[in-house]
Amino acid sequence: MKTAIIVLNWNGFDVLKECVASLMRAAGDFFVVVADNASADGSVEKMGLWCAQNGVSCSIVNEGDENGATVGCKEVLVYSMKENYGFAKGNNMAVALAMQSKPERLLLLNNDTEVEPDFLVRLEEFQIANPAFQVLTPLIFFAGERNRIWNAGGRLRLGFRRYFYANQTRGDIKETVSKPITFVTGCALYVPVALLYDGYKVLTERFFFGEEDFEFSMRMNRQGVKMACVLDSVIYHKVGASGSRMHAPGKVYLHYLNRFIDIRLHKPWLFYAAWAIVNIPFCIRHFHKATRSFGQSLKLVRRLLADARRKRGVTHDDFDALVINKTYFN
Repeated sequence: MKTAIIVLNWNGFDVLKECVASLMRAAGDFFVVVADNASADGSVEKMGLWCAQNGVSCSIVNEGDENGATVGCKEVLVYSMKENYGFAKGNNMAVALAMQSKPERLLLLNNDTEVEPDFLVRLEEFQIANPAFQVLTPLIFFAGERNRIWNAGGRLRLGFRRYFYANQTRGDIKETVSKPITFVTGCALYVPVALLYDGYKVLTERFFFGEEDFEFSMRMNRQGVKMACVLDSVIYHKVGASGSRMHAPGKVYLHYLNRFIDIRLHKPWLFYAAWAIVNIPFCIRHFHKATRSFGQSLKLVRRLLADARRKRGVTHDDFDALVINKTYFN
């Protein structure tokens, strides 16, 4: 069962090389596509050099030269993209490139992860034995505390998400083989090519950064796709290494704007209105932590509700204005 492992990278060569090194020690029929979102740290060239130094077959393909680019078992294809397309579009572009090598399944994997050697084989064995479960995720531990669980999938209910077994240990897990889930993280998302849509897309491109896995999970639930966490497939996540932790007001605002738009587009209007009312106190609390101003927090909530009503997504320009240039509230 050939699997294309897609590893998106943006200025993260130090963690990327450790991720790829662990993949090269893994068993299974797979190849790796490293999709580089126009990194400024020389990730493309460094990855090519690292592969040469470590005996890994590697080729580099530039955006615009994708036609005919294929990759074999245990080989690495570095895809150098012209700009930072964000998480969803960057992954989708890499998937389209990977499909030229005719994989049967895809694994979207964070660059700040490391894997156990049998992690992919365990996913494949489970999927063959349990074909009703189409979307899978491994059991994900913190890389710094390898007995503490970061994510075992989760549950979506009434527009809210809860991780299973978060911050617990393996001994706390009641199930023996798998855990049925209704939420799957984009950190490690194992999916059949049959679920691709609209020209080899896995993730919605409405959101430049964040929210993709939440939207994916809602879409899979709506379509009746069964999902599971495979408990003997294990990887480790260097949580925070990608720089996605939220502290600044712009990052908090981005998180809530993504979620409010997502719920509005997927749920009936009355549900969205009730859900928004329930969430307003949480928004105020998190904005207050970020701004230390109750008045400013109320202004941000009013603006958030207005933006969520009129927008159908969050663009690269929105992300830059909120997080990079911090001009969104001017």
